[in-house]
Amino acid sequence: MDSLSNNATSGLIFWSVSYLKEVYDKKGREQYLEYFRKNSQLRAAASKRNADRLGFTGSDAKSAVEIIPAMLTFEYGPKQKYEIVEATAEKARLKCINCELWNHVQATRITDDLCSVHSQYWWDGFVKAMNPKMTSSLVKARPRGDSVCEWLVELQA
Repeated sequence: MDSLSNNATSGLIFWSVSYLKEVYDKKGREQYLEYFRKNSQLRAAASKRNADRLGFTGSDAKSAVEIIPAMLTFEYGPKQKYEIVEATAEKARLKCINCELWNHVQATRITDDLCSVHSQYWWDGFVKAMNPKMTSSLVKARPRGDSVCEWLVELQA
């Protein structure tokens, strides 16, 4: 079953990267960014509904950095790897130490930043769906030259 699961997620990742690149090439960078600013938050709200159906619930920063990696692993497969750097109810940081989407972008030699804007707005939409008082910031990103992607999630008072 692991082989089947890996093949299925590899197909989704291939399709995702191909789609992102096509949109980027057709729309240009500015329209691409605007498109994903709008659509990533909608997709995040749908992912939050899926998390609820699976029983993943919470409303603080700590639960966000536990739930979001589970949902992304559900979508992108078991090779996705995350590390929680800190986690309290008010503030949490999480690193993605292995991203299959990024690995595929690198393997196909795509140099455009296809994921930072999508990732930033997807995460922010997800945490706001969990609790409107939460925010998420992409503080490190591989496409921007960092060694990992890292998010900061905060619960505002």
